[in-house]
Amino acid sequence: MTALGRSHAVVRRLRALKRSREDRDAQRVFVAEGLHLAVEAFEAGADIEFAIVSPAIARSPEGLAIRKRLQEAGVVIHETADAVLESLQDARSPQPMALVVRRADTDLTAALDARRGPALVLVTHGLQDPGNLGSILRTADAAGATAMVACGEGADLYHPRAVRATMGSIFRLPATMADAATVLDELRRRGIASVAADPHARVDHVRCDLTSAVALWIGREGAGLPPEILDAADRTARIPMAAGVESLAAPAAAAVLLYEAARQRAYGAG
Repeated sequence: MTALGRSHAVVRRLRALKRSREDRDAQRVFVAEGLHLAVEAFEAGADIEFAIVSPAIARSPEGLAIRKRLQEAGVVIHETADAVLESLQDARSPQPMALVVRRADTDLTAALDARRGPALVLVTHGLQDPGNLGSILRTADAAGATAMVACGEGADLYHPRAVRATMGSIFRLPATMADAATVLDELRRRGIASVAADPHARVDHVRCDLTSAVALWIGREGAGLPPEILDAADRTARIPMAAGVESLAAPAAAAVLLYEAARQRAYGAG
């Protein structure tokens, strides 16, 4: 098999998909980089359009194993030089494999319907950092959330850094992007209470009953949630902080609230 050069159409397409949200949205695909994400995608049954690999993949048993599994599953695999694949990545440790994955067309209704039991939905609003968005999705998955929704003007859930930060949770946890007003209306219609994180709330998060169906709202890094979301929420809750500390990073706030909900559901509120 001839190795693809930098100007090959497949390489140029991968480069464009990494850079352009518009291209990712138009083609309904995203890029997943690295052996770990490749294994996660394969085991989750993701719809992999193709993989591109470099000779470095042969330097580890894990690389050879996932390449064989993809080949046996009929996934198209392109080869390129180490330097070409490295030039397409911004990770500190360039990976020997990248996948183009077709999105599961999960809209808001499908995401909220995907898992049974009392809803525990994590909703982000206006997050700007793709890495934070991906990290929150990973935490939501770990804490047993039933779905995640990203809304507001902010980072793309399918940005390569967001995908990388999920560590594979993007292939497991039902997640989607939607307009905030639509999300609020649909949650209300389903009887899912919106609980908004607000440093000025009167009630601490540990005194807020999170055992019933709830959606936890996390706002933009530093700025928090806008007034219209706080006003529309059924309840607000604050995370106590030491004097002089104004706010937590969005991933930290999400983790605190999600795991408090998980604790209450396991051991009871209060």
